[in-house]
Amino acid sequence: MKKFLLLAVAAILAVAMFPTDCAAQKKSRKELKAEAKAAADSVAALEASLKEGVAEMTFKYTDHNFGTMEQGSDVSFNFEFVNTGKNDLIINNVATSCGCTTPEWTHQPVPSKTRGSIKVKYDSNRIGNFSKTITVYSNATNSPVVLTIRGNITVKQN
Repeated sequence: MKKFLLLAVAAILAVAMFPTDCAAQKKSRKELKAEAKAAADSVAALEASLKEGVAEMTFKYTDHNFGTMEQGSDVSFNFEFVNTGKNDLIINNVATSCGCTTPEWTHQPVPSKTRGSIKVKYDSNRIGNFSKTITVYSNATNSPVVLTIRGNITVKQN
């Protein structure tokens, strides 16, 4: 009996606390929808304004396979890119997954619609298959960009 009374009191309190007027509920939903739309519009405007004045790094290839090469060969590749953004592109850092890979890049800003490159060299005195990543950090909207080199180094035949 006590449970029944508690349940009844809870039901009466719930009805008293929440409006049952449909017009009040619809108005509340309309207000929430309007606020959500305003927030979404603000976020979209902010994203658009951020993209207007930034750089963007566009690579033709982000992966290069050297295939099979002999020990001591020149195992290097130039990853070319274009700054497709509106502002100068500045490469802050290029990090490799291993000390056996050495990157070289321009430390000067790359103007809009201009090409640049990142040269990557692998130590070909290490025998066997390899797969290494090179991570490019910049002021671009798509930073960081991950580049990959792979291949197989065989023992040099005399």
